[in-house]
Parts: sequence; structure tokens; C-alpha cells
Amino acid sequence: MNPTVELVSTGAELLSGRTVNTHAQLLAQHLALLGLSLARDTTIPDERAVLSAAVTEALTRASIVVVSGGLGATSDDITRDAVADAIGAELVIHEDTRAGIRQRYARTNRMWSEAVSRNALILSGAEVLSNRVGLAPGEMIAWRDKLIFLLPGPPREFEAVLVDHIVPRLRALVEEQPLQQVFEMVGIGESDVVRLLPEDNFPGTGVSVAYCARPASVELRLSALPGASAEHACAVAIVRERLGEWIYAESQIELELVLVDLLRRMGATVATAESCTGGLVGHRLTNVPGSSEIFLGGVIAYANASKVRDLGVPAELIERVGAVSAEVALAMAGGVRERFGADFGLGITGIAGPGGGTELKPVGLVYIACASANGDVAREFHFTGPRETIKERSSQMALDLLRRQAGVRALT
Repeated sequence: MNPTVELVSTGAELLSGRTVNTHAQLLAQHLALLGLSLARDTTIPDERAVLSAAVTEALTRASIVVVSGGLGATSDDITRDAVADAIGAELVIHEDTRAGIRQRYARTNRMWSEAVSRNALILSGAEVLSNRVGLAPGEMIAWRDKLIFLLPGPPREFEAVLVDHIVPRLRALVEEQPLQQVFEMVGIGESDVVRLLPEDNFPGTGVSVAYCARPASVELRLSALPGASAEHACAVAIVRERLGEWIYAESQIELELVLVDLLRRMGATVATAESCTGGLVGHRLTNVPGSSEIFLGGVIAYANASKVRDLGVPAELIERVGAVSAEVALAMAGGVRERFGADFGLGITGIAGPGGGTELKPVGLVYIACASANGDVAREFHFTGPRETIKERSSQMALDLLRRQAGVRALT
């Protein structure tokens, strides 16, 4: 039988709404790849007795308990103390960790204080799990027939310890890992994916289907036990046949990473002219390492005067058809392509709301254009949702239009 897993998240900031708790989502995603599921996620404040009770209760149900947060050096970092209370352990200084922290302080010219040594406290008998991102390491301790993992709270540190140490250990405990295939799709909604697949999604085949919808994109995951490998392969083939137009990757990866990698391989470049997205497309591209090879620059032409001055959009055109139009989006794309000497130019103009819409041009109306040697094309979109969502959808569809104009299909 595969192990059961529970997560106990600590931190007053998680309960006050100041910080979004992403730990459960990340842990569940990695567990799913192993054929495991997260049985429960409990979030509690930084109170020693409450945390100790929560860990004790979780250990009555789960064979693996993951505790996140509260491993630093401040007064509210009481996770180690609380877990020690729950299992009857002592706290000791891990000297190698302490020495490593001192060396890091010396390299960065930071002033050392003995209070920082609290980062090196561990439960007696625990295995130290190195933290390549932060100071406090993670820990693993076997207690009776259970495993307890302690992970730092900052998301990047949590992920680093999870990926480097916990996932490999859990993989070794899983009796039978499932067959899995992920499809990342853009420009299609969840209901349309369901409509295009067989009714009830491969009934009686042993293949399960899971969806995760995000603005202008859908992730679809096909899972099956090894005994249903033929059925799983058939389901994968059906998805590729029916949804291939929208599939941009067959692994869990963001669209901008796929585009940067494939434009680099093509030796192609892109420049952006953004109005309603305010530079979001350029931001997403430049978040990718190596994007300097393909992204030449961008213009945030929010005002009409900027569209005319910085992109060469004719003032007469704006006056005649309006700034939010296919014609202006095309002029923006062509103008930015010419000014930067790029292979592809993207132009985006629209009404993100909540105000500014009219009966003829309502909030959510967005025009996206791409100019290239393959021809110039503009598309009209009608998005719904708050301002931030409309901007996010617009950026996603701009990247998708670039994908299509570049002839980019799926990354396997």
C-alpha cells in the first residue's frame, strides 16, 4: 500500500491573508507525479502547543507528515520546538550547518550574531536536508513507523528541499508508479476540451483524466496504472489527434519557456508593442534565462501619443478607427518590428477595464497582431473577468499568436 501524506503549514501570515499558501499546491503536484495524493492540509498559527497538537493528530492518520515553515531564527520560528514536544525529541545544533551559515555571512559581508545559529537547530536523530536556496536546512526524522519532514517556509526554499530530497525518497517508497502524460494547451477552454474528447473521458479503460484550468490555458493529465499501458497509449493518441492545434507542450512547462527555447533554435527574434498589457508580455519573456538572444526590446505605448511617436502609428488611423482596433494593433506590430529589426513584432491594444468600455467597444475587447515575413495577422478577442485577468489572458494569447506565426507546435 502506498504511503499517505499530510501537510501541516504554519504561519500567522498564512491565516491573516497577507501571504498566499502555495505549499499544498506544489506538494500535491509532485505527489501526483508519483501516484500519491495529499490527504489533508492543515494551516495553523505560530503557537507551539497548537502546532504540537496538530502534528500529533496528523501522525495518527498519515504515514508521512510534512511540516512547513517556522525553521528560521526569529522568536516565532517554533516548529522544531513543537515537533520535538510531539515526538519526545531534543534539539541540538548541527555544527556543519552552523559553519556553513557563518561562511555565507563572511562571503557576503554580513554581521554575524549568535542568534543566527538558531537556523542550525535540528531534532536529535534527524537527517539534515541541505537547503541550496536559504539558511535553515530541512530535516527528516523517522518516528516509530512514520516519517516526518520539516521544510522551510519561503516558497523557493520549500521547493528546493522538496525537489532535492523529499521527492526522491518518496519515489523509493511507491510500490507502483502510474503512467502519466501531461498536455499543456493554450487558447482553448476547459469545457471545449471536454467536448472534443470522448464522452465521459475514456470510460472503462482504467485511464483517469485530470484538468487544471488557468486564464486562456488548460493542463490535461492522463494517468493509468502500468497494467493499462495499451489503453493509456490509445488515450494519449486521441488527445494528440483531437487537441493538437492547441497543445504547445507535452510536459509541465510555461508557454514563454517553450517560445524562448524554440525561437533560439530558429535563430529568430521578437519585439513587443504593448498598450493594455503594460509590458506583461515582455516581462514574461525576460523572466526566461537566455531570452536576451530572442527578445530585442519592447515599447509600452499606453497613450495614443506614444503609439504615434514611438511606433509610427498614423494619428489619422487612430482618429478614424480608434486605438482599440485591428488596424492599430497591426500598425503597432509592424512599427515595433521595423524599429527593432526583429523577425516578429507583436502589437496589443485593448480595454482592460473596469472602465473605458462602450457599447461598440466593451471592456475585455482586445486586438492582438503579429507582423513577420510570414505575413501580418490580427485577431480579435473578447475576454471577461477583472482587469488583471484580462491582462493575463491577453499576454497568453499574444504568446500563442507568436507560437502559431512562428510555426511552433508542441514540445515533447
